[in-house]
Amino acid sequence: MRHAVRVEEDSLGPVEIPADRLYGANTSRALGNFPSSAALGAFPDFIRALAIVKKAAAEANHALGLLNDVRARAIVAACDELIAGQHHDQCVVELLEGSGGTSTNMNVNEVIANRALEIMGQPRGSYAALNPNDHVNLSQSTNDVYPTALKLALHAMSARLAEVLVAMQLTLADKASSFANVLRVGRTCMQSAQPMTLGQAFGGYASAIGRARAALEARREALLEVPLGATAIGTGLGAAPGYRERIADALSRAYGNRVRLSDNFFDGLQNADELGRFSAELRTCSQIVARIGADLELLASSPDSGLGEISLPRVQAGSSIMPGKVNPVMPMLAQQVAFVVQGHDTTTALAVLHGQFEINHFEPAMARALFEACNLMSASYALFNERCLKGVEARDERSYLNLRNSPAIASLFLADIGYAGVTRIVQEAEREGIAFVDVAIREQLMTESEVRLRLTQAARPHARP
Repeated sequence: MRHAVRVEEDSLGPVEIPADRLYGANTSRALGNFPSSAALGAFPDFIRALAIVKKAAAEANHALGLLNDVRARAIVAACDELIAGQHHDQCVVELLEGSGGTSTNMNVNEVIANRALEIMGQPRGSYAALNPNDHVNLSQSTNDVYPTALKLALHAMSARLAEVLVAMQLTLADKASSFANVLRVGRTCMQSAQPMTLGQAFGGYASAIGRARAALEARREALLEVPLGATAIGTGLGAAPGYRERIADALSRAYGNRVRLSDNFFDGLQNADELGRFSAELRTCSQIVARIGADLELLASSPDSGLGEISLPRVQAGSSIMPGKVNPVMPMLAQQVAFVVQGHDTTTALAVLHGQFEINHFEPAMARALFEACNLMSASYALFNERCLKGVEARDERSYLNLRNSPAIASLFLADIGYAGVTRIVQEAEREGIAFVDVAIREQLMTESEVRLRLTQAARPHARP
């Protein structure tokens, strides 16, 4: 049975479109040209950002007398529905499409136009009454709309990531306080080094997350400078006099945050270095979190054959053949996220590099890489915080014993025993296969309580008595 269709004409000829679709001819052609692996509808923040741009443009054009009341109201109403999350299933083009985002821009233009026509009481496709290009895209080009919406979408997405990083920092700071008196051996080059506390290690983790969050916030702020009003190449050709003066305020109102226009529109279209910097901060942040995950994985290694200085929440069985085995899946997730984000950053860096002349037509590749990185980090780190960091517990005695039994602490007793005396005891301990301190205690050179006191003092050499 043949489904109902409507026919639209574009510059290449007639196109049949399912009657229940809000999109039009440009979108339909794009569906046949590009693979479907990451469609626009999978990134609701991007759709909202595109609708915000279209709403702001309609309001600016209406203020300048370029859109009449009926058309402007209908376009704004249709945009508001998209911003509220409606009709996203009609945004179907693949993000990795050709010509720098034209199919994406036209997909949204057509959905807004056809929904606006319905609001006006007109049938879909009756573009003489309201046209996707002439009215919805008025005073705009894909070349200034796409990078503007991309930046606003990333600004919105990364707000969630910033919130997750704040939560992680607070969790780690709380653990630092809880573990303030847990003695452990500090390690460098995978070898015992000097005494410290577990709290000091977690305080370092908290500080690193805080720095990553602050750097990300700085790059987020830079995303609020956009090239809207540049139109196709930066001259502003196609936008009426006064449009640039009005669009920044209209866009700020529509987005709910102060948006600035590029100081130089040619630069704003030619270069995507701000997106490259933003990507670099995502990469660096993922590296910091992965490094923390790697430490936790090692510190939690089996007490019978590993370090065993902390325990992690047991969230799932670790083997299909070894009963009782539980793996550190959440720290491993944090590390694998970093592997993926490194790849996305490389994609973005290559796309930034290969812009040509007046635009960077590889922004769709940047969009997909950055959107996926942001979403992956936000979701994964929220789980890492809730299902791992919050449940980390110290194995106080095991941590202390690993420190106490380490030969690296021998130098702490030079003032009491002397170099020759310490050397003799170390050599004797090695011959007998026991800890240095056990020999020293056996020879009544110190007591167990004196050992613990000396190690506590060494972990905080600058603390007041």
